[in-house]
Amino acid sequence: MRNSFKSKEPEQLQRGKEFQRIVQKDYGKNSNGGGVEIEKHVSFELLEKVRQKSGRMDIFISDLENGYVTIMEIKATDWDRIKSKNIKRNLYRHSRQLYRYIDKYMDVDELEVCPAMVYPKAPSKEGLRELVEQLAMDNYCFPVYWYDEIRTE
Repeated sequence: MRNSFKSKEPEQLQRGKEFQRIVQKDYGKNSNGGGVEIEKHVSFELLEKVRQKSGRMDIFISDLENGYVTIMEIKATDWDRIKSKNIKRNLYRHSRQLYRYIDKYMDVDELEVCPAMVYPKAPSKEGLRELVEQLAMDNYCFPVYWYDEIRTE
């Protein structure tokens, strides 16, 4: 007899998936076929320093005519809820995922890469937005975008 018990996904994971669906739908709908791929599968087999075999980018925008690609990762992080001592650690974890894709396209495909990280909204705590943006750019070399400020709907 099969176990009919289904474990429910944690609320944080559900929220993250829902935010990702919203952003991907927006980009897909408004790209007019402009080289946007949603959930693009990527092989890391030619990258010795990456242990995992493959990954799935949230949004991939190809402009091969001009020799570059844009890689966007979507995170439903609520920075106001992150403890101060964990801000750098969270950005580091986000950057590690993003850089697997960047390394693949730069090292293997020899293309220029424009990275981006998309979060739902800027934090409201004083100075936190500037801190997150500065740490992301200075420490990990990726810009942060706040979806509520860039959405196209």
